[in-house]
Amino acid sequence: MKICYISFKLDNPRDQITLRGFKEIGVEVEVLSFDGYLKLLKDFRRLEAKIDLVMVGYASSVLIIFLRLFTRKRIIYNALATFYDSMVISRNQSLVRYWLIDFLAFSFADKIFLECRAQKDLVVRIFKIRPEKISVHFVGTDDKQFYFDPSVPKLSQFTVVFRGMFLPEAGADIAIRAAKELEGTGIKVRIIGRGLLKKDMENLVQELKPTNVELITEMLPIEELRKKMLECHLSLGQLANHPRVHTTIPHKVFESMAMKLPYLTGDNKGVMEFLTDGETCFTVPPGDYHALARKILVLKDRPKELEQVAENAYQLYQREFTPKILAWKILEELQGLMKKV
Repeated sequence: MKICYISFKLDNPRDQITLRGFKEIGVEVEVLSFDGYLKLLKDFRRLEAKIDLVMVGYASSVLIIFLRLFTRKRIIYNALATFYDSMVISRNQSLVRYWLIDFLAFSFADKIFLECRAQKDLVVRIFKIRPEKISVHFVGTDDKQFYFDPSVPKLSQFTVVFRGMFLPEAGADIAIRAAKELEGTGIKVRIIGRGLLKKDMENLVQELKPTNVELITEMLPIEELRKKMLECHLSLGQLANHPRVHTTIPHKVFESMAMKLPYLTGDNKGVMEFLTDGETCFTVPPGDYHALARKILVLKDRPKELEQVAENAYQLYQREFTPKILAWKILEELQGLMKKV
């Protein structure tokens, strides 16, 4: 099978992990990055007769609409999520604009890959797309960047790490408020992030003045980021009481699994599709910083439980979520699609 893979940008985990997986299993892929519509069309025409299907990458809905005007090749949208979810629900942007882009792209695509069943349910409900047109393919992580390294020593002080973009659903504020409650317990909270609510998080730290918070807002090289995460004893997931936490899966869950970091998250539908509380993760009620502080305090004194849950999640990652394994699952589905008339 030969695939033409097209995306506006190829620097996101969804595209990178898919392409790496395809390479590892020997799928022939021609990659086209966007450099203007006329050039894209010219490059695509040059390849069209040689390829079996087109795969359009993350956040490239408009390219599906464009390509459908010029080809009858099957188009697969490796979407991960929707603009409706990320721009309307999370960022309160224009409903009409992003709904229409999503609707047209999902309607024109022959197959859609989304990140979890909850996201699939949202697309079926909001855009009236047939369920059989959508498949769930988890994103995984690039385990050449995020991996278990026993040579990195843990910090002497029990440290919890929150890593992620400062968005409404992320709940960095919940982590900061929980940290304030944990002052004097010997627990430190390391927060690594940036983005939309960066100023709000900085202001909250200034307001509460927690003595046990380390706030890092600059973009770190991958090597340094990995080390700063591995030094910690517990990784925090999405914590807010926000609608989007139930329809999305943060990249850091797979990163934490691959690095053998125990993961503590809000009890959110998306991530709980493959994780189990007390076996492969720990959970607290979304938005409850009191419960988060209590849970961290309990886990601090249960190192064997932390180690076992981290090991279970690591083994699950190795069985189900490496780039190679995920690519085999995608290829199997694509082969099945090509057999259909």
